[in-house]
Parts: sequence; C-alpha cells; structure tokens
Amino acid sequence: MRLVWVSALLLLIASVASLISNRQTGRLIDESWTPASHVLSEPKLTELQRATPAYTAEIFARLPEPLREKFTSKMWEALELMIFRSLVLWHVTPAFLIALIAGLLEGRWARANQKSLVKVHSPIRFSLALTSLALTPVLGLLWITAPVAVPPTLLVFTLGVVVVVSTHNLVVHAPTQF
Repeated sequence: MRLVWVSALLLLIASVASLISNRQTGRLIDESWTPASHVLSEPKLTELQRATPAYTAEIFARLPEPLREKFTSKMWEALELMIFRSLVLWHVTPAFLIALIAGLLEGRWARANQKSLVKVHSPIRFSLALTSLALTPVLGLLWITAPVAVPPTLLVFTLGVVVVVSTHNLVVHAPTQF
C-alpha cells in the first residue's frame, strides 16, 4: 500500500518538474481554454480567464524578492496553467459528488438484492475499492500537473467512472459484521 502512495507522490513530483521545465507551457495554456468551454459555461470561463493571472500574481507577490526574481521567469506559465486547471477542477467537483451518490445508491441496491448475504466479506476487494476511491484526488492532481493537454471532459468521465465503480464495490464488499 505504501508503494502505491509513494509512486503516486513521485509521479506527481515528476509531472510538476516536467511542466516547469517544459518550454511549451504557454501553448498548453492556449490549448486548455477551448476544451474547458465544453465543461464550463461561457461566463464562468471568462471569469476564470480574468482570475487566473490575478491568482498567479498574488502567489508570486507572496514570495520574497530574491526568490520572486529568480522563479518568476521560469515558473509563471506553469503556475498559471496549474491554477487554471485547479479552478476548472473546483468548478466540476459537483459532478463527482453526483457520481459518488450514484455509486452509493447502486451499491446499496446491489447489496439489498443479493440472494444470500455472504458472511465473510472479501477483504482484498474491499481494500481495492477503498484504495481506488482514495486515489481519485491523486488523479485530479495528476491532471492539474500534467505536462500534456488533457481535455476536462475526459477528466470528468474518467474520474466519474472510477468514483461510481469504487463506491459500488466499497458498499457491496463492506464487512457485514464488525
């Protein structure tokens, strides 16, 4: 289990490092605006376009002067992209909550309709469901720091499926007696 979390952390750090060292981050910012319009409304998208540079400037303003001069030229576009993706993820979070509720209801229905309730639950299946549900925020963070253009529609679909299936399995394979 620790290996999964350590590898997820290393992948996240490598993704951030690749995004910062990539010289084409400005192109990624331009490519991120259009697919975001498929997920967010036009007024919300224009609000994010105004807010993203302001948030980036505020973060750099909090740095001490020597660090600000050193890192601003290298990290401005990367941080702006990560802030924009974070804001998009924040605005599509209700979709994941709906997927969580759907998985919970479907899992309860499946458990209620079992012919005979298994007295011994499968700890491996329960553990895998719990792990996959716990890794959904990590998948969101990996999307935020991805050094490639991944459409938000794909993120919503992928995380929605993971949340529904994980919640269903968590409910169905939960222990019956504690």
